[in-house]
Amino acid sequence: MAGVNQLERDLIRTWKHKGIELNKKEGKFKGRLKKYHKNHAGMNYAVKLYEEVDMNVNEICEITNVSRASLFRKLSERNS
Repeated sequence: MAGVNQLERDLIRTWKHKGIELNKKEGKFKGRLKKYHKNHAGMNYAVKLYEEVDMNVNEICEITNVSRASLFRKLSERNS
């Protein structure tokens, strides 16, 4: 019984991936949207505080509700 279930699961996964590929070609499937897009007010404010104000990163993250990892990732993207 487990073998039949596994086979069915593999078929479903294959169909799903074929459908996603087809939709990508047609421009219908774009994937997951980013949480911090370029117009995200909190992230932009956090970067501004980091560059202009002498504040601790933890304080900036508490004020703007942006995670530390996301803030550092955005800062490294801007520097490169």
